Amino acid sequence: MIVVDVTSAAGHLSMPKASIRKIVGFVCGKEKVKKAEFSFVTVNDVMIRSINKKFLKHDYVTDVITFPLEKEAFVAEIYINTQQLKRQAIENRVTMKNEMIRLIVHGILHTLGYDDRTVATKKEMDAVQERYVTELSLKK
Repeated sequence: MIVVDVTSAAGHLSMPKASIRKIVGFVCGKEKVKKAEFSFVTVNDVMIRSINKKFLKHDYVTDVITFPLEKEAFVAEIYINTQQLKRQAIENRVTMKNEMIRLIVHGILHTLGYDDRTVATKKEMDAVQERYVTELSLKK
């Protein structure tokens, strides 16, 4: 069973909860994951910077942070910065919906074991991510 929780800690949720659940279901289906728990929290610049600094020792704003919570299962908290999302959508000339899909998929992939710390793993993760974003963006 796939469990999805969505909370808005700051700012507004830029996508309906039902849509987020569909994205999670789609990616988990593609990745053949039948059991997972995701907690998505939308935050602002101040909150994500604080989380980044406190837990990852990075003193800067970022778009998404994923915290896998269990080693033996796919359980994670995923923080999405809606202010950064808006900036990236403008910069990349995509809709906010498209960028939100990208950040959700990115967080899910991290939870499922994908890594973007090296050039090779980032290339692999980005390819999977963008394939899923394209497929999801084409769905109505």
